[in-house]
Amino acid sequence: MKKATKILCFTLMITFLISILFMDSIYARTIFWGSRGNDVREVQQKLKNWGYLAGAADGIYGAQTYRAIIAFQRKHGLKADGIVGARTRRALGITAPAAAAGGGTAKFNETVRIAQQKLKQWNYYKGAVDGLYGPQTGKAVRDFQRKNGLAVDGVIGPQTRKALGMPTGAQTAYTPTSRGVTRNDDVRLMAMAINGEARGEPYTGQVAVGAVILNRVRHPSFPNTIAGVIYEPLAFTAVADKQIYLAPNESAFRAARDALNGWDPTGGAIYYWNPATATSKWIWTREPSVKIGKHWFAHR
Repeated sequence: MKKATKILCFTLMITFLISILFMDSIYARTIFWGSRGNDVREVQQKLKNWGYLAGAADGIYGAQTYRAIIAFQRKHGLKADGIVGARTRRALGITAPAAAAGGGTAKFNETVRIAQQKLKQWNYYKGAVDGLYGPQTGKAVRDFQRKNGLAVDGVIGPQTRKALGMPTGAQTAYTPTSRGVTRNDDVRLMAMAINGEARGEPYTGQVAVGAVILNRVRHPSFPNTIAGVIYEPLAFTAVADKQIYLAPNESAFRAARDALNGWDPTGGAIYYWNPATATSKWIWTREPSVKIGKHWFAHR
């Protein structure tokens, strides 16, 4: 009987320890460039306390935070990839996830909430009425605009508000963007992605890669921020093999600025691949519309 009790206690103890590890992997999200929330703020505060970060602990992962994390990881013998996963979090002394309030990549907006309610009433929107402008909301807004002969841009501006039956007074139009991240942060992240994906390509081909990222931001099937698009799982090889963390050269920075300023050599493409190295069978189901350098680009 005593032996059975010992076995039971040992089993329960092992189950408890596994549960703790499992819960930590669920609730402590991985933090990377473009992340926003209380957990980012907690990481920043730790970095400030130890002299790695001079800027504000504002909950926004941008260039300064990236450099501070890289420096911390190098100092502590961790993989210097700028990603705050379980090992970096433990090295920082963070043992529990930050409170969820105020976290996430989107912020509540009353205009968005009212628009969601209107769109839900008219069966354009199936998601939660939470005031957060995500992919579902973006698709619903565009579908509504298309149906009502409005500019299909996803912006809840005066004309769209009027068509929805919302107040049109002196309110500011809601435009989905990389909120809380500066243009300089977007330029750098774009340059990193271009450098990782199109290093060695002709300059037009580098701009084209940046244009594809921005075309995805505007497309309802993809995340509506630059960071969201770039870090979408399995979207870019440079993220998977960490080449995105190589220092971008000046050409990549210029290409990022040109793409952000509106140059799109692809004419609106949302996919690209190198036929000599592509391993995805799915990408070969896309129909190429233009070739720039070694890359083929497709609109759908």
